[in-house]
Amino acid sequence: MPINSVCLRDILLQQTASQHLSRSVASGRIAQTYLFAGSESVGRKPVAKAFAALLQCEKPVSGDELALDACGNCESCRRIANGSHPDVAIIVPDGNEIRIDQVRALQESAVLKPGTGRWLIFILDPADRLNQSSANSLLKILEEAPSHVVFILLARETGAILPTVLSRSEIVRFASPAPAEIRTALMQRHALSAEVAARCCALSGGRFGQALVLAQAALPDFPQPGLKHSHTEFLIEIESASRYWQDIFLAARSMEEALRYAARPCHEFFIPLLVSRREFCRSLAMTAGLPTAFPMLFADMLIDRLDSAARAMQKGFDALLADAKKAYPAAVIKEFEGTIDSLLSGWSALQLEETLLCLLNWYADALKVASGTDETLLLNLDHKEDIITLAEIDGIALLRARIELLEKSVGLLRRHVQPVLIVENLITQIGGLEP
Repeated sequence: MPINSVCLRDILLQQTASQHLSRSVASGRIAQTYLFAGSESVGRKPVAKAFAALLQCEKPVSGDELALDACGNCESCRRIANGSHPDVAIIVPDGNEIRIDQVRALQESAVLKPGTGRWLIFILDPADRLNQSSANSLLKILEEAPSHVVFILLARETGAILPTVLSRSEIVRFASPAPAEIRTALMQRHALSAEVAARCCALSGGRFGQALVLAQAALPDFPQPGLKHSHTEFLIEIESASRYWQDIFLAARSMEEALRYAARPCHEFFIPLLVSRREFCRSLAMTAGLPTAFPMLFADMLIDRLDSAARAMQKGFDALLADAKKAYPAAVIKEFEGTIDSLLSGWSALQLEETLLCLLNWYADALKVASGTDETLLLNLDHKEDIITLAEIDGIALLRARIELLEKSVGLLRRHVQPVLIVENLITQIGGLEP
């Protein structure tokens, strides 16, 4: 989609959601609270901004597929595109969650009249980061807000939202596009070759928003394939990612700004790390007969490197924390430190989970081939020959067992079981390609 577009017609692969919202505005049936539910990077936030633009647009237009859409050119549309519309607010987590003081500030704004537009619009991104107190406070606002206020809550799953909030919301579900749809959209929108589009799709793990970013980036080549080189390169890029984020934190001019930056690593990605992680997972799945000591040694090295990376990133806050201690009470400093630690620990945990999910995708593709599924449904289509080999040698029963093992391992990670044991056990049981 065009950069800063606020038109529903420019949203890719979410026609059903876009058409539903367009019809709602055209018919005048506008709910006070919407819940946009769908997996990460499918377009919930761009659609939320486009919907807000349509509600505020000075000269809405109609089209073949949409009953009504924002014009994209009026002052209101331009302000929303630039993030400067006074009547459209996006509330994001303060640190790791949306706090009650943020919701109270929202409450104070919600009782006002719109300044320039017809509506006051509040987008909570993501609403599943509301804590118990802030979620209960939001419910009170939903019950009392004036009719000119519209709330748009973004969440991965409806189950993450309080039932009482859910019952007051109109749910708009966002589908996760198939790999073939993503590849086609990338080729059409960015004139990519089929090979490059396939690589962008695979590197994103099937997340369309990430694939769009990758489509506009220079993707590095992996220098030397194979497990011997790929596991080393993967560890190196973890360190490189930590230096990249540390530099960003060091550039912050205030603690508040640094805390906003600290949330970014859990939502944004470092491309060399994506490339090296995917090659490591491919090599791990394709290597015949892993060395006996490899699972234990690699698990120790991986967890140690992630811990070191988090500590290095934390150093980016040292100078700001020292200055903050001169200006804030000890309780506030403790809260700062807790927020930083939580965010950076979350980054380390995310890298582990993404590694397991990346490996799972290889086996899921192999199972599709072994089951006779159409190859266009493969995520890692740019390595089709490897997928075919994996399917032929491991077979359906073993592939299913490995997928089940990976899913169980992800669940254990989320329950905070010791990660080094999870990684060591996983690699030991996988043991590489069956000889």
